[in-house]
Amino acid sequence: MTMTASSSKSRAYMACVPHAPMLKLQDHKHNPDFWAAYEERVKAFERFDPELVILFGGDHVNTVHLRLMPTMIVGQIAEAIEDWGGMAGKLNVPADLAIGLADYLEAAEFDIATSYDMKVDHAFSAIMETFYRGDVGARPTIPIFINSHFRPRPSLKRCRLLGEAIGRWAAGLGKRVAFLGSGGLSHDVSAIFPQYDDARTEEERALMVHGHERLGIDHQKALAEVRQIMEGHSDLQLRGEVTTMVNANPEWDREFLDVFADDLSTFDRWTDEDVIERGGSGGGEIRLWIAAAAGARAAGAPPIEIDFFTPYSTLGFGLGIAHAGGNDGPDGTA
Repeated sequence: MTMTASSSKSRAYMACVPHAPMLKLQDHKHNPDFWAAYEERVKAFERFDPELVILFGGDHVNTVHLRLMPTMIVGQIAEAIEDWGGMAGKLNVPADLAIGLADYLEAAEFDIATSYDMKVDHAFSAIMETFYRGDVGARPTIPIFINSHFRPRPSLKRCRLLGEAIGRWAAGLGKRVAFLGSGGLSHDVSAIFPQYDDARTEEERALMVHGHERLGIDHQKALAEVRQIMEGHSDLQLRGEVTTMVNANPEWDREFLDVFADDLSTFDRWTDEDVIERGGSGGGEIRLWIAAAAGARAAGAPPIEIDFFTPYSTLGFGLGIAHAGGNDGPDGTA
């Protein structure tokens, strides 16, 4: 799990980091090793200076609902909403490249969806806020949504193959391309985001299907209520103290990271049922890491390295950071 210098200049860079809302509130002194590793990823990203970013993210029943749940979306025009843990703003999606990628994937027999009014939440914007230094529109970005929560979810193999296809497309651009994967490792959020049949009330089920806006619920009021609840519950976690709220599975996290840094095709044998049982309902976000890593490798990035992992998470989820490439700047200098 140590970093080694790349021996040659790469046209692809990858970073996979968490997007948990509590990270936005935490004083960095309470988690210094994690924040040092995260900041190094951002600095490497800036040295690499990508001409295009491909960002893999999910959703938290904020922008994509069960009224229509695509398996994969390639955003053509996109905007980040204001939600807890994220930031609002219009993404800088290059129109010619976004439709070119969609055409390429269709020709490669991926039945993807496209959106010309894509809305994204903190699964995307939390990473952009950090890597783009506070401006989600700062860099040309194609957002890729992968359904990681609601049944039926795509297999890990399909996510790997999607990433590889995108990587092959990116390799033909002649550009420096960064692949960012968003999400935590093990964590269970089924109490907050249940499946449709597990909803506790008809109102909760209606929100899952239609969202706040369709039901006439004031977004700002709902946002304030969520913020108040979560900030109250996360006080100990923000101070870096392990609490009973932690629902991570460090053994599963270690197993995932070992495979992740070794051979992504091994995930082809991992079943969705096993991921949910051992990694929790939020563990499905590893799809975003796998797709980003497969894309970067197919685009020519060097082997994957693990920058940070701790089995003693204080934030309620498995905490890890990984990268591939980025040790050199665009001119080949460190």
